[in-house]
Amino acid sequence: MVKQALFLASAFSVLTAAGAAAAAAPSEPALLFHVSGDKGLKADYAAGDAIPNFADKVAVIPAGKAGPALSAQDDGILAWNAPGNIQAQRGTLSFFWRSGYPVGVAPFVIFRVGYADHTSWDMAFLRVDWNGHGFDAFVTDNGLARTRVSFKLDKPPAPDTWTHLAFTWDEQTGVQLFVDGKPAARKDAKRAYDAGLDQFGIAGRVIAPHQVQSRYNFLRGGDLDEIRVYDRALDAAGVAALARNEAPGAAAPVPTLDDPATRAAWRLRHGWTGEAPPLLTDPATRIRKVEFADAKDIKQWMWRANDGIPETTWPGVYNRSRLEGRDDYFPLPDWNVYVEGGKALTLALPDEPISRLEIQGPAYGDLTWAAPNQENGAGDKGVKVGVRPKGLYRSVTTLAQPLKGGVLTFTNTDQETPIQEIWAYDVSSGKEPEGVFKMNYTVRADVAPDYLNLADLNAYVAGRFPAGERATVVAIPDAAPQRKRPAADLSAPGLPIVHVMIPSGFGDAPAAQPLARNWAYGWENARDGLDGIALDIPALPGAAGTTIPLNIQVKDPIWPGRNMIDVSVSVKAGEARTLWLDLRDRILTPDSLYLTIAADSAAFGPKALDGAKVRLVFKAREEAQAEHVADRFNQVKDNWAFLVEEHTTSKRQGLYRRLYADISDLLRVDPDHKEGREYWGDITYGSQGWPAFEQPKAPDGVPLWAFRQTQDLKRVARFINWWIDERQVPYGDFGGGLSDDTDLLQQWPGLALMGVDPDKVKGSLNLLTDAVYRNGMFTNGLSTIATDELHAYEEGINSNSEAMYLDYGDPLAVERLFTTVKALPGIIDRNPAGHVHFNTNWYSGSISYREGPWEWQKPYSFGVVHPAILIGDYNGDKTARDIVLGLADGYLAHAKADGSYPNEINWRTDAERGGTVLQGSGASGPFQIFWQAWRWTGEAKYLAPIQWRMGKNGVKSLNDLNDNALSMLGLADANKDAIVKSAAKGGAMERFAAWSLTGDKAWLEKAYADEIQWADQHMYMHTDGHWWSDRVEIPSDVLQRSRLGGIANKRGQMNPGHIVSWRFEGAAKGEDVAILVKDGTAKGFKVVAYNLSDKPVTATMTGWNVAPGQWTLTQGIDTTGDDAIDGAGETRQVAFERTKAVSVVLQPGQTTIIDMALATPGDDPAQRADLGIGRGDVSVKGSAITAKVHSLGAQDAKAAKLELVDAAGKVLASAVVPPLAAPKDLTPKVHTARLKIPAGAKPSELRLRIVSDQPQITALNDEVKLP
Repeated sequence: MVKQALFLASAFSVLTAAGAAAAAAPSEPALLFHVSGDKGLKADYAAGDAIPNFADKVAVIPAGKAGPALSAQDDGILAWNAPGNIQAQRGTLSFFWRSGYPVGVAPFVIFRVGYADHTSWDMAFLRVDWNGHGFDAFVTDNGLARTRVSFKLDKPPAPDTWTHLAFTWDEQTGVQLFVDGKPAARKDAKRAYDAGLDQFGIAGRVIAPHQVQSRYNFLRGGDLDEIRVYDRALDAAGVAALARNEAPGAAAPVPTLDDPATRAAWRLRHGWTGEAPPLLTDPATRIRKVEFADAKDIKQWMWRANDGIPETTWPGVYNRSRLEGRDDYFPLPDWNVYVEGGKALTLALPDEPISRLEIQGPAYGDLTWAAPNQENGAGDKGVKVGVRPKGLYRSVTTLAQPLKGGVLTFTNTDQETPIQEIWAYDVSSGKEPEGVFKMNYTVRADVAPDYLNLADLNAYVAGRFPAGERATVVAIPDAAPQRKRPAADLSAPGLPIVHVMIPSGFGDAPAAQPLARNWAYGWENARDGLDGIALDIPALPGAAGTTIPLNIQVKDPIWPGRNMIDVSVSVKAGEARTLWLDLRDRILTPDSLYLTIAADSAAFGPKALDGAKVRLVFKAREEAQAEHVADRFNQVKDNWAFLVEEHTTSKRQGLYRRLYADISDLLRVDPDHKEGREYWGDITYGSQGWPAFEQPKAPDGVPLWAFRQTQDLKRVARFINWWIDERQVPYGDFGGGLSDDTDLLQQWPGLALMGVDPDKVKGSLNLLTDAVYRNGMFTNGLSTIATDELHAYEEGINSNSEAMYLDYGDPLAVERLFTTVKALPGIIDRNPAGHVHFNTNWYSGSISYREGPWEWQKPYSFGVVHPAILIGDYNGDKTARDIVLGLADGYLAHAKADGSYPNEINWRTDAERGGTVLQGSGASGPFQIFWQAWRWTGEAKYLAPIQWRMGKNGVKSLNDLNDNALSMLGLADANKDAIVKSAAKGGAMERFAAWSLTGDKAWLEKAYADEIQWADQHMYMHTDGHWWSDRVEIPSDVLQRSRLGGIANKRGQMNPGHIVSWRFEGAAKGEDVAILVKDGTAKGFKVVAYNLSDKPVTATMTGWNVAPGQWTLTQGIDTTGDDAIDGAGETRQVAFERTKAVSVVLQPGQTTIIDMALATPGDDPAQRADLGIGRGDVSVKGSAITAKVHSLGAQDAKAAKLELVDAAGKVLASAVVPPLAAPKDLTPKVHTARLKIPAGAKPSELRLRIVSDQPQITALNDEVKLP
């Protein structure tokens, strides 16, 4: 059994109540945390954890503002655990800051505080920034809006000048920023800030329970001294004292309801600002927690509004946000959301009644219900069953009639305003059942909560709740050993909330106490499951007839930051009531139970609950297991879908601790849970192996390689079709904020080019690329948002590039790439040393930051060059080729004597850092440039980096090159023995290479088998697991190399490497035919194809990376398996080049061999003219046709004709296309032609085609159907 210390909510769990009491008292009232540097990185005083949770590249320097100080490098991080050290409800953050080197217009983060959990990626609760002209500071409310202030300085601070910054926040008053002890900016507000916090400190990009990081454009060091945190918003005099490095004046008393502002904030937080929650009128009331069967935002599974964690929300968080204060100078891409998400949350109801809904969070709108036979998916109007008004943070809706089954929809009036939690309950009169056994407890206010198995819960309360909200009592059996608590504990002022703790057993007694023996009571090692908790609420004090609102939360015993039930009721003063809280069933661990009761009554406190009875009701394990397993699996699924973005496995990070707790509890109860074991395998990187797997069996007579290849292909197709069918929406996106979706679709071209669902896949890709533009993500050919070197590519430059593979030559695809190529010289140019490098790593289409840490070229920088590679290939554009060759030459200038190349290069100084390029993230990026430069020029110098890398890592280095580099570089003979030896224990690339060199298909059979197993054991996670869309993949590398002769496209690999592509006619499918392209080069290759179907298949093979000219095609049957034609075969001469196709017929159940060899070279298509017409170029109004014809090629286009033809090819009308210049300036050259549809012709049967006697780059863009 994993003990509770591994489960509970914070690495801060070392803070126990006893430990807190033993800590040195602060020298200043209200002080929670203080770091001076005198003790290094350890806090001088900390109410919570004093030692940093993470620290890297932060040093203590001797001469700070007052003695030692902390100095962070640009990529430094320093994070302390937040519990106990800072509170969300109110506080003051104070420190001295020095920039260290000159500030400029580029903003950067100075200090961060992160949430304990959240749905936003960066989870920022509080931030203090240099905003480019002064300072910004904000805190985030429970509605995701940011209470923000901004201050502009008259002049930037000198690098060696210390500036004092203080920021205060309070739910009752708002926020205020002080600079050098003087008020600088203020925003009055009344907001709910109450939330759990995780860590705080120095980290440019993120401080969160899943990551602490300074990276990408979030790199900027500086110095800090005298960091102080207080538990309240200090006044101006107190802050002025801090600016003098003096202690502030005496603190205010602990808040109580006697203060009207405090009472108002308390009521706002709990939803008691209007009508009181439903009154308990019966002596005993049953409240059953009903779990939703499904929860979706459009098509995305969205469990975060019903996960019991109030910090997480529906909808996902938009970074390009409409909410107050969220959209700032750090516009992260939108991630894990639909563009049109957040409008409707659809909740499938189980086949049991619900009669009450409770909602936490400020979202407002209508609740509708569609009966089971009326389900039409998201947005179905159904019948209105409730309205949630604006301005509430909590509300209760009692339904006029119970609902059973069907779909409940919350339609959000304000798209991004969130629901924190939505709870469904079935409420009726009734007491608890007898169960298989009960455990009885009594609340004893006078008993000390000092049982050792309550230590983690005491620590949680002390860390999560501010002073005045920590009143704690225990519920114990009458005969339990006990120790009296100090009487003062029960009279301490505070707010009306009580934490009720129930020890799991009583053997965990504190030391130095009398021995208690011969008695035991508890649920440790209980076989059966907890059904629920019966709570006898005693008659509460108050004037007769007074209604007292209550909020009752039962915490998850393995994660107290998550509620198992959160219900609001009211009672009359002086009237006792019994509540049967029918929970979702749990088979308990030895962790203690914990619940909270809050009230809107100043008379409520520990004494009011003294004597209350609590009964735990247990049911048979067989009955309890279903809900336990279902809930724990959903919790794992939800957490890992988010956490997989960072794939952390550090228990110092809260999300992983929660994940570990949940999956441990799942596998404890159901150790053979199939998907649970697959998740655990993924989480642990397969270190424990995977569940047993049986390979599918090949039918008799079918070659094993062919069967396994097509099985592998079917899995890739299933994955991509799932995402198209189950996640893509009419807008075009997949729920990844478009940005991550563009990453996902790097997998689309390969499948289509392999001959599987080509039209469907292309349509999906085009829908996405259009959505990127509809969403305004491009400005002047680059990203609209100013972002880092990696994400600048992922804002649509990648999807535009992907489109070129499937819509090759389409003017829309080509000209979109033109805009990016034209923009690249603004961020790539020659530096003072004469080298071409990226001059920025933080830019958009309207701004680039060229100062300090943002002038470094990095391996990830090269992704945005993808359009230049494609356009340089397409029409030989000089700008495109100059960019690629210039970057390659610039990098080569930094070669070292040992053949290595640096990781990062500074544009301004030509300095280097970060070790070799192989030591940085995105290492394959520069090698795409080197390879493309060699492909264009044939100059051996560009191969030197590739050869150096092979010397380090062997043949697997070639996996980053999409082409068949092994054959192209003539490496086969010299490396054959070493490659075959390495393949025995190697990966897919080594096995593919071994087959290439030996012809032994057993190597491919093993490679395909590995991919089949991997796909099957990951398919659920990568589909129904609803991971972030950029994290899912069913690899097709070996399939593409096998079927296409090279990889067409893969994320991060930009050189189109495929020799051919395939399309299958009629009812035939790509999965019907297994294909191998052997010994592929531009001048020759062999195709081995096996038709698994029972009918002949007509296949269209299109050339890509092939030399243009006349080719000799020889085709025949191989019955011996030696990959050679039996007999002479049939030979024909064919014109073959990039985008030209030949047809072949593949006989059923036979292996067909096709030998292709260049006979007579032709001219380079990239040097030709090209007229094109395509998507969006044609409009029809009545009989009038308007059509745009584009010049896209390397040469000026001569005059041509545009013809309107019918299905039989008859010309019905034509128009002259005048000569058009070549787009050498990368701007469109377009002629608009007009034609008329003859009377009687059906537009749906007509098409337009370009007719020219001038050689063209491609014929793929010569014809288009009428819309």
